Order: sequence, then structure tokens, then C-alpha cells
Amino acid sequence: MGRTETEIGAGLARSGKAFGQAPRPGCLQCPAERLAGRNYCGACGNQLRPRCERRQVTVLFADVCGFTALSERLDPEQVSEIMDRTFEVILEAVHEHGGTVNQFLGDGVMALFGEEQGEHHACRALSAALAVRERLESVRREVQRTYRIDFRVRMAVNTGPVVVGTIGAALRTDYTATGHTTSVASQLLRIAAPGQIVLTGRPLQYAGRRYEFEDFGEISIAESLDTVEVFALTRETAEYAYGQLLAVAV
Repeated sequence: MGRTETEIGAGLARSGKAFGQAPRPGCLQCPAERLAGRNYCGACGNQLRPRCERRQVTVLFADVCGFTALSERLDPEQVSEIMDRTFEVILEAVHEHGGTVNQFLGDGVMALFGEEQGEHHACRALSAALAVRERLESVRREVQRTYRIDFRVRMAVNTGPVVVGTIGAALRTDYTATGHTTSVASQLLRIAAPGQIVLTGRPLQYAGRRYEFEDFGEISIAESLDTVEVFALTRETAEYAYGQLLAVAV
């Protein structure tokens, strides 16, 4: 299920202007590995390439509700089949909207949407979330019919600055995004009901009137003194959807 760092970086840089993988740590002049805590090559003394870069992105987390109960009631092979289909749907929707799934989190995924030509990354992330929910409906019905289990996915979206790049050491590295933006998106999953897409007000600043949503008001973030304004995304506005149909027809 895991993807190599090279594959992830290629996906992030697919548009040429999106993320661009943060350069791998190491020396430009020789093959010596970077040692922890050093900014210069231990072999030749040249300054090493940076590990991370600061970016403006939209982060999307998707999480399977009740995964522990699902695992207890079904065989591992059955759980694996359901999760494989779920991840396939999420990957497809994210990639179609110009994003990249950069981490698999056991029972969920983390996806990043960066700058590229066309729609703002917040719009693309929200559209991807709606596509995931719609396409997983067939999986939900099949799981309900076959196993009598209510299978649903919840999602959370946030927009803001993050630091993207490689973390870890020589034996294990990962390509991820860290920072307050990511932390808030992750914690929003805790308040999302099964099937809900929750988000802060940041993505809506760039989405205009394209989407309909419910206002949850200000909610305190766990392990923080901050409060954020939270919304639940429901659907695209009828006017926008109709406009898209006319554009396709023309």
C-alpha cells in the first residue's frame, strides 16, 4: 500500500507548479549522506540542500468511521478488500482534482492540494471530497448488504501554510506536510459525523459561492487554546453545477 518517496514527489510535481518535491537532503558535490544536525557535508564541507519547504496548500484527511469494530467483525481479508476499494476511490478522486495522497494512515489518508493553473487548491480539495463521498456510496451499500455494517468515511479540509518535505533519517524517511494547518485538519476529524465533510472558514474564503454548507460555529481545538469556525460541506450550488453541464454541452 505504501508509495515510494520518488513516486510521491513525482505526483506532487506533476503540474510543474504545484508542490515540487523538497530536495532530498544531501551534498550537491559528493554522494555523502547527511548526518543528523549538520548543515554542511561531512566529506567536502559544502552546504547541504534543504530538507523542507514552506507552501500554501489545502490539506484533506479522510478516515473510515468505526474501523476497529469493522476489523473485529470481519476477516482480515474482507477488511483488506474493503479498504483497498476505498483507497482506490480516494486516490482516483484526489488525482483527478490535481491533488496527491502523500500518506496512508492505516484507516485513512492524507492528501495535499497545491498551487497550479486553474482553480484554487481549496476548490479542488472540496470538489475532491464531494467526489469521494459520492463514489463511496456504492461501497457503502455493498458493505451494508453483504455484512450488515454501516460503512462510512468522514473527511476534514483546511487551507494554510505548511512545511512539506522529507522527515526521518537514513533508515526511514517519509514525505509529508507539517504545521498548524495540518494539525487543525487532523483534529477536525474528531468532530465529523460519519459521512460528513467538515472544514474551517479558510477554504471557503477561496471557494466563493460555489458550495453549500452548514455553519457549526466556533469550536475549540483539542490540546490548544485556539478556536476555529467550522462548517460542514453539503454540495455544490445548483447554479454552479448547471453551469458546468452547459460548458460540457457546448
